Amino acid sequence: MAVTASKKLPIDQYLSFEQEGEVRYEYHAGEVYAMAGGTINHTILSSNALRLLGNALQRAGKNCLAVNSDIKIEIERAERHVYPDAAVIYGKINESDTITGAVRNPRVIVEVISETSADYDRGAKMRYYLSLPTVKAYLLIDQNRVHATLYRRHEDNNFGSFHYADGLEATIDLQSIGVSLSMTELYRNVSQPYYPEG
Repeated sequence: MAVTASKKLPIDQYLSFEQEGEVRYEYHAGEVYAMAGGTINHTILSSNALRLLGNALQRAGKNCLAVNSDIKIEIERAERHVYPDAAVIYGKINESDTITGAVRNPRVIVEVISETSADYDRGAKMRYYLSLPTVKAYLLIDQNRVHATLYRRHEDNNFGSFHYADGLEATIDLQSIGVSLSMTELYRNVSQPYYPEG
């Protein structure tokens, strides 16, 4: 991510700034960052995750909606608006009062990580997401190897890390929405990910 504005912008100027351009921007307490374009594998993994989540939720008859990366997540306390690669909203959408196209109540957040985004996705961005009480699961999908890490909120409100076995045989259990994702299906059509021996 690179800073695109030299001074802090109020939220209304950020909205104008984003609507005028073809590039998407995240908003961080007045600082605006351009969202870099993704790789083909990133796009395939994001699309696969969205499709698998949507299909599984529909089959299970869940009152949830899987949404793509066009939706911003509002972290109001931290004055931030960030884009996930995919998300699941449970029940009615709680839209932002501040900006169009942002929601406040994601249940599950999905990020596809790369070498350049991993520190941000595992660090600051993760902290922002996990500060939302509605977030019950944060799923990181690696685009360079067949691996996913799931952070789940426990009953004591803390998060724990669950590393799934690297490889296509693994399943990701999203208990908070009552569905599971197959790593085989998640990595379908992904070109040359690293398959660990095991």
